[in-house]
Amino acid sequence: MDLSYNLVASKCAEQMAKYQECVLKNQAEDWNTICRPEGKALAACADASVPHLAELKTSCAEQIFAYRQCLDKHASQEDDMISQQCGGLMKSLWECSERTMKSIEEREGSSKLV
Repeated sequence: MDLSYNLVASKCAEQMAKYQECVLKNQAEDWNTICRPEGKALAACADASVPHLAELKTSCAEQIFAYRQCLDKHASQEDDMISQQCGGLMKSLWECSERTMKSIEEREGSSKLV
């Protein structure tokens, strides 16, 4: 997951900065709704720029959905509370992404041998 984040950060730096700026600027309001255009722009850039992101999203859809629901549910709480409430779901998502990337690497490694 770190590799995917780093790829997104390097290939979509402008979109990521705009999204982060919007979120920080709108903390006291409904930033999730206010920053939706910036979030969509970042997602579109990431989908186009990061190899295997679509496969990660498909393989880990359940974990992504659960984590996103938790973040939405606790959006008005302090970061420590969000970490406490959603940390297990984030770990589950991270583990799924690691399994998926390992599977992709193994599949691509074996296809190179043919």
